[in-house]
Amino acid sequence: MDLVNFKNLLDRLQSPDHDIRTEAETTFSNIPPTDRLSLLLQSMTDATLSPVDRTLSAVLCRRLLMNDCDEAFAPLPEETKAAIKQQLLISIVNESVDQMRRKIADVAAELVREHFGDDNVCQWVEFQPFIFECFRSPESGLREIALHLFATVPAVFGPDPTPLMPNIGQMLNQGLHDSNPRIRVAGFRALSAFLVHNSTETSVQHALKDLAQPALMAVIANLESDSDDDTMLKCLVEMADATSKYLRPFLPLTLDLCYKVLCNTNLSDPMRHIALEVIITLSENIPSSVRKAGKNIIEPLVRTLLEMMTELEEDPDWATVDAPEEDEEDKNAITAEMALDRFACAMGSQAVLDEITHTVPAMLQDPDWKKRHAGLMAISACGEGCHKQMEGMLGPIIQQVVPRMADPHPRVRYAACNAIGQMAADFGPRLQKNYHSAIIPAILHVLDDKSPRVQANAGAALVNICETSPKGVLVEYLDDLVKKLEDVMTAKFQEMVEKGHKLVLLQTVTSIAAVADAAGENFAPYYDRFMPGLKYIMENALHPDLRLLRGKAIECISLIVLAVGKERFMQDASSIMTLFMKTQTDTAAEGTGDASGEDEFADDDPQVNYIITAWARICKLLGRSFEPFLPTVMPQVLRTARLAPKVCVLDDDEAENFDPESWQILPIGEDQNCAIRTSTLEDKATACQMLVCYARELKESFAPYCEEVLNTMLPMLNLCLNDKIRSAASEIMPYLMDSMKKTRPDLVADAWDKVFNKLLEAISTEPERELVADHLEALAGCIERLGVGYLNYERMTEIHRLLDRFFHEHFEKDEERTAKRQDEDYDEQEEERILSEKDEDEYVLSKMCEVMRAIFSTYKTDALPLFQQLMVHVVKLLEPNRPWSDMQWGLCFCADLIEHTGPQSFALKDFFIPAFARAIMHQQNDIRQTAIYGIGVAAMFGGPNYTATLADFVPPLIQIIEAPDAATEDNNICRENAVSSITKMMKYRPECLVPAGLNDMNALIARWLTWLPIWEDEEETDHVYGYLCDLVEANNPAVLGGPSNTNLPRIVSAIARVFSEKALSRPDDEEGGASVAPNGVGSDKQINGDKSGSDVVSVYDRCVAILRLIRSNSTVFEACMAHLEEKERQAVVECLS
Repeated sequence: MDLVNFKNLLDRLQSPDHDIRTEAETTFSNIPPTDRLSLLLQSMTDATLSPVDRTLSAVLCRRLLMNDCDEAFAPLPEETKAAIKQQLLISIVNESVDQMRRKIADVAAELVREHFGDDNVCQWVEFQPFIFECFRSPESGLREIALHLFATVPAVFGPDPTPLMPNIGQMLNQGLHDSNPRIRVAGFRALSAFLVHNSTETSVQHALKDLAQPALMAVIANLESDSDDDTMLKCLVEMADATSKYLRPFLPLTLDLCYKVLCNTNLSDPMRHIALEVIITLSENIPSSVRKAGKNIIEPLVRTLLEMMTELEEDPDWATVDAPEEDEEDKNAITAEMALDRFACAMGSQAVLDEITHTVPAMLQDPDWKKRHAGLMAISACGEGCHKQMEGMLGPIIQQVVPRMADPHPRVRYAACNAIGQMAADFGPRLQKNYHSAIIPAILHVLDDKSPRVQANAGAALVNICETSPKGVLVEYLDDLVKKLEDVMTAKFQEMVEKGHKLVLLQTVTSIAAVADAAGENFAPYYDRFMPGLKYIMENALHPDLRLLRGKAIECISLIVLAVGKERFMQDASSIMTLFMKTQTDTAAEGTGDASGEDEFADDDPQVNYIITAWARICKLLGRSFEPFLPTVMPQVLRTARLAPKVCVLDDDEAENFDPESWQILPIGEDQNCAIRTSTLEDKATACQMLVCYARELKESFAPYCEEVLNTMLPMLNLCLNDKIRSAASEIMPYLMDSMKKTRPDLVADAWDKVFNKLLEAISTEPERELVADHLEALAGCIERLGVGYLNYERMTEIHRLLDRFFHEHFEKDEERTAKRQDEDYDEQEEERILSEKDEDEYVLSKMCEVMRAIFSTYKTDALPLFQQLMVHVVKLLEPNRPWSDMQWGLCFCADLIEHTGPQSFALKDFFIPAFARAIMHQQNDIRQTAIYGIGVAAMFGGPNYTATLADFVPPLIQIIEAPDAATEDNNICRENAVSSITKMMKYRPECLVPAGLNDMNALIARWLTWLPIWEDEEETDHVYGYLCDLVEANNPAVLGGPSNTNLPRIVSAIARVFSEKALSRPDDEEGGASVAPNGVGSDKQINGDKSGSDVVSVYDRCVAILRLIRSNSTVFEACMAHLEEKERQAVVECLS
């Protein structure tokens, strides 16, 4: 195509006629990319064309390079590429029209982004000198464009800009002080972009520290000269987010500047909102600094936000609209409400709450409904951030909020419901437990409200109340709740049929589901009052506009059947499963346009998420009985799990046109944004989580799908767009490995090779600490389920490198926290943030321990070389000056070492036995318990070499058991573990008791019996009661109480108590607890030599047998039962029946 025809095409692309424009767009897209680039470059630099055509050419050229540079520029010969680059620079210099020069510069900037290698060095070597050369020009337009290019591509100065810092600093300084306001703006943009790009380089921030104050003064000057130009304030937001500490020395000036802008009602609202965003962003990033430097504006800012929240528009139709209230984020009231929420969370300050408690009560009594509304929304907004301070004020707050649920104005009633719902989420279950008598009757009343929006919001508040309410509280109101919801559902269904109104009906169905979920089996009597109506909706709500209603009905049905249990569900299972399958196949046919059986919903069908989740709930209820439904369910779940995330790169103008409700817009550069379709990701995440449910519940029955699911989920370990997807991708791996090993062992080696490499890559690159822990847990689960043979030397080495790196990071992060405590801005709220970070690190450390435990439990002594390489880190964890959580996990590492390497662990005892000795009397119960447990492990598995070492621990263990406060709530878990450790010594290593003066075993047994019952730690309870059964079954006179069996009442009492506490695993439990701890079984076989794994009788059954034996003598049995409490007697009767 020649330039003449191309000019004509440009004109047609701008035609108001849709058909002409569509034809032109098709023609344009059919031009080969390289030709398209050439034509656009020529057109935008052709001064004979109209400004409109040239501008359009530049815009299209930039988009072509942004989206298709590999097709448009990369294939060109090198000499052509060089010519294009040279022509662009020449055009920037020669262009006389400022707007066009900027457009050409944007094209050049887009092209330079494609010239960075893996070393982040720009390969377009002429570009950086060109910027400096332009800035030295006497022409203001070139100086401005130099700063514009600087701001657009700050990376052009290389990964280490240190050698250029004098030139960069001089250029930026001159730009900020230029007499031309446009150059000052460009200079500020360049400074901001450069600091943001180098946000982790403290040397860069230090080198430019003298520019902070001139930059802020430039903002003030710009606001005075052009109050509509928000460029600098927008850049200030970016600086506050990425380089907040650069601004810290000038926080008073920054906060004062932005607060004055916020309060200046002569400025536009968007300008004021940006200034507010600067304050909030700084508060979130350096809260302690803002608390100190901005202490004088905290309360005035809260007052200003409360005033802005009253800026609501009168809307006479609001109360009758059958649609949810839409939050218009550009409105002052919504902007202020969201800012107050974020500010309260960031500050966590009493100063925020002081102003709320001072101002809001009067607002709630004000004649102006807008103030009452704002006061209630303020309570909703502050709950999360001021949680600690508000917890003690819930009573007075409830007293002020509940009456507003009967307010004469519907929007105030709406806000009151919102406040109750939000408080239920923030303060549950305490709120429901203490104030249910006020809030639940009030909610019941508003469920009859004449305004659909209020009525629906009351239902939403009820959902929040149910989610965190103790079951006992909810059951108290269950009759009233069910009747009200049944009446509302009936009335609103009729209203939908007659008028098409759906808002309240949709919410009511969700509320019924929430009540059923919270009530559990208590909902069974009401099953028949709701299920017919819900099934009727599924059968008859066939119009596309009712798909969401059908989806909510599906959700409600599945939650009700999960609540009432399998037995009740099976009476109705046939009709429900038929309905679900019909929905799956019929809707799929509608979505694909045929009935091919592909079982695919339309991409935008809201039922997808609901039906996928419902099937998973049914699977959880039915277990392996769900297997026949998999062929119907799996195609849709897999299809949704494989949905390609919808992501596109947009310039600022394009981003403005995207719906923020459906798309998340993330700035990624100057005039560049990444748009992510959030609904697609949410559906994809749900499908992935449901695949985890199927793999977990169905076990080997899921085998036919394992390979396909594995290939689907593996790539998602690195999907950066959604945390839930990455978490599900790692969680499913152990279940898939387990199923494949049991059913398709021929596939396991190749599958594990992929999983291992992908998991380690994910662990190494994952930015979120919680997900690092999830991935480590998945690795441990895979190792345990696969067993011996799947970790060769190379893989062990890779795990060592990974754990070694994480240990180093753990200690470095601890040092960073110590440094933060020495910071000038350290305060109580900062300590809370530090402790939150510490919790994340501890969680990761606990999962590192799980990986080592999995390796030890699988490879036993073969894992010793790996442990020995990490021993230096474990020893550091055990140092007395380490945080107590470090010591706890260090002790866990050592306990696993002893348990799984047995006598060979003794060679390393000098590294950990002193730590056990220090820990056994530690003030932290968790430390004491872990140390005591480890001593018991040494008795059970350590072998005879540990005899002398164990003897030293006998006196302190008995001291712990027999201390006057041993059985208190805080100390009992340590007492029980000590009882278990002594029990293990008595059973496996009795010779260690003699040096402690316990050489009379019969006397010790009689004393030991007085230490029972125990029940808190199920694993240790199994060991102790297993030993009790050993003694009784052997007719040991010391435990029975001599010839007259005087200890039988004590034995019955000990067994009755442990049964009443449900602390012994029953062999028919669904989770199938082991009869004794797995290693205990192994040791019984090894030591006694008379039990095979398949013939072991559970400790529970052995205890029942002892009770039956005693019951054979009715007189003795009745005498024993007479000493029991009612709960214990019932437990004995139940087990004997």
